[in-house]
Amino acid sequence: MNRFFQTKKFKGLIVVLFLLFSLVLYTSTAGPGAVSNLINSVVMPMQRVFSAVTGKAETGVQNITESKEELQSENQKLRKQVNELNQKLTNYYSALQQNEQYKQFLGIKNEHKDYQLLSATVIARDPNSLFGSFTIDQGSTSGITKDCPVITSAGLVGWVSDVNVLSAKVTTIMDASAQFGVRDTSNRDTGVLSCDLKLADQGLVKMGYLANGTTVKAGDQIITSGLAVESGLGGKFPRGLPVGTVTAVKNSPYDVSLYAEIKPYVDPTKVRDVMVITDFAGKTEAVKEAASQSSSSTASGASK
Repeated sequence: MNRFFQTKKFKGLIVVLFLLFSLVLYTSTAGPGAVSNLINSVVMPMQRVFSAVTGKAETGVQNITESKEELQSENQKLRKQVNELNQKLTNYYSALQQNEQYKQFLGIKNEHKDYQLLSATVIARDPNSLFGSFTIDQGSTSGITKDCPVITSAGLVGWVSDVNVLSAKVTTIMDASAQFGVRDTSNRDTGVLSCDLKLADQGLVKMGYLANGTTVKAGDQIITSGLAVESGLGGKFPRGLPVGTVTAVKNSPYDVSLYAEIKPYVDPTKVRDVMVITDFAGKTEAVKEAASQSSSSTASGASK
């Protein structure tokens, strides 16, 4: 029994009894509302804390809602700014491209004062073409006509083979229909430039009808001769347009002549911007002579 009075349970019971006795004593002294006041004194601080936390939570939710609307508005503003900057960047690169074209334009114009030049951009490529033909964004309203030479600052690309109001098709010098006079700048030997599918696959053209004693050799520079134009036979190209570099001289498989394989200065499959020579010295006369010869041949055939 003595051990029970020494246990923690007994001591705890004494504390509870003491608290109950104190509560009864406090109630009898302070009146019937004392217990309620005591409870309120304990509960009220907890209610205040709860109210403060709840108020902060409501404010936080409101702030989150407002922040979402602000973020959406800010996002729209940023998107607008990005679009404006992208447009400015596009305009900048366009101006930069035009500036580069004008530099090339002026360089060629200073060297060939008789040329009337028009800058153009490649807007489409013919997927069925084996020789790299393409379409440019300039047409008859800009003064382009059929057979106008098409060049870059590096050299000859081809000629206009078909014209629409706002666009034109360009056939390249690597096309099988290409036939025009060229000249070696080193020894002035002349020949006829042409191409075929096998050469085009290798990115080459050829200068044919070279005599056995020719001194044309690898490394020589080849340009247009302009002979057909100057003789009034209706040639497409004026004299002196850069064509390419000789890579090899070989025997023709069809006769005793030689031919030179040429690497063009311009790869038609990669060109993006070009210049069209809408007029040059001798072009008008050559066109008139060619038209005259064509009409004479037609009339002669009809009379027969």
